[in-house]
Amino acid sequence: MKKFQCDAENDCKITIDTIKIYLDNMNKRVKILDSSNISVQALEKIIDVATVNQAGKIIVNTDISNLKIFTEAGFNIEGKIAGFFKGKDAYCLSYFIDSKRKIAANSVEKDMLVRQCIKKHGKYIAGGSNTLPYSIRTATQRDIREIAALFSAVFSTYPTPVYDEDYLSQTMNRNVLYKIAELEGKIIGIASADMDIVNLNAEMTDCATYAEYRGKGVLSNIINELESELRNRNFITLYSLSRAINTGINMVLCKHEYIYAGRLINNCNICGAFEDMNIWTKNIHPIN
Repeated sequence: MKKFQCDAENDCKITIDTIKIYLDNMNKRVKILDSSNISVQALEKIIDVATVNQAGKIIVNTDISNLKIFTEAGFNIEGKIAGFFKGKDAYCLSYFIDSKRKIAANSVEKDMLVRQCIKKHGKYIAGGSNTLPYSIRTATQRDIREIAALFSAVFSTYPTPVYDEDYLSQTMNRNVLYKIAELEGKIIGIASADMDIVNLNAEMTDCATYAEYRGKGVLSNIINELESELRNRNFITLYSLSRAINTGINMVLCKHEYIYAGRLINNCNICGAFEDMNIWTKNIHPIN
């Protein structure tokens, strides 16, 4: 199998027997983008490609009809996103090429954090903890330089190149809805919705707030604004992959009534290391 040279800041999508995959060098993984026509033979080739390209794991979201093919090939079910495929559930599976990547650190503490969030979260009240006169709006192209600076200040590494202005511009023009909190002309916080128009799901992601403005309800209020717009656009399912060690983001999602649905082990490179990511899901429209 061929080793592909991919710039970490650019897409590296290839097709294996009609199956599209993404070679993600930044996170040392391969993502299967569409599993609807997966076969045993194609899956074997994908595993070979991932191995040759030094990926530590392969990830995929698939529906129940293809679940057996993946599990029999050695994939582990790490979670489930209800309603991911236009109302139908998705199973989040991982195949670990690097055995060390399969070992989760501090699982007991991370499980305890989830239990604490569920027990103590309370319920989100719009504007309830807003003690600063900031406003929230949809980001535009003129905000990109300041957005990149915010991400650079908050994250030493991140699963996607959010420090790159071209990347931000491209995603803003395509499928990502960015909302920002602004105080006296300065962007102090951000979150985004990565929208899957076909399947009517959106990933709530790219959450960042300058340290001095945390604890003011900034992120929680931005998420509320994102949800409101996505609801108006008739999206069905929202989900978020949150750092399993971060109390704040897990608590915020709980307050917004997201449901814990599993954990992706050593899933992505964030803040300088591979980290486990908690899966949180929320249905915002009835599923027929």
